[in-house]
Amino acid sequence: MDATVDKMKRIRYGDMDDEGALEGLPLYMIILVVIAGIGTAVIGGWMMSAQTTELGSLEVEDSNNNKVDQMDLSEFGTKTIYITAYDQSSDPLEGVTISVEGCGASNIDEPVKLTDEDGEVSFSFESSELHVSGNSGTIDITGEYTGDMTLSESEDILVTE
Repeated sequence: MDATVDKMKRIRYGDMDDEGALEGLPLYMIILVVIAGIGTAVIGGWMMSAQTTELGSLEVEDSNNNKVDQMDLSEFGTKTIYITAYDQSSDPLEGVTISVEGCGASNIDEPVKLTDEDGEVSFSFESSELHVSGNSGTIDITGEYTGDMTLSESEDILVTE
């Protein structure tokens, strides 16, 4: 009887009993709770560290790295624009589908291209290939990126005669 009372005191005050249990819980239950807690922490940390890449912006420049927002057709010759796609962190983004249309721009050899590893693509137009209605028109440049979802960004270039 003294052994039973002694065992009850040890269980009550958190001591382990002779069978490896703590406060009446079997040892395997304690191990299961610890493993579940560690697993939850690992999975939660992994999910928090996973970031998605999204298309943030497009930048349109000429060969001198000047922003292009207007193109004058009265200056004859080849017009080349360089487009860089950036993600939401302003890093260049590879694999963005860039398309040009408007003012006859979609009639060039490749009106749709993918950005390279530097997030860049270029399009060249002959002044004679482009046309405007009235005195001006617009070339629409659209970038689409499919990561976790398809996102689209666009820029416009005013074309004048």
